[in-house]
Amino acid sequence: MKFMLNGFSEQIEGCAVTIQELLDRAQEDDPAVIVEVNGRFVYRKDFQTVTVQEGDRVEFIHPSFGG
Repeated sequence: MKFMLNGFSEQIEGCAVTIQELLDRAQEDDPAVIVEVNGRFVYRKDFQTVTVQEGDRVEFIHPSFGG
């Protein structure tokens, strides 16, 4: 399956992967990470059930805090 992750083309075996599986593969452990799939916000509670499909655009966004 081919999809875009943070602007880069990615390819993995299989026909679907969950957001949580992608986060785990990327060793992404930032508790504040924001995830979008095709421009739509994905709630943290849905990371285990939302799947990425062929051709999807996935973004891991890291908000900056401070002041």
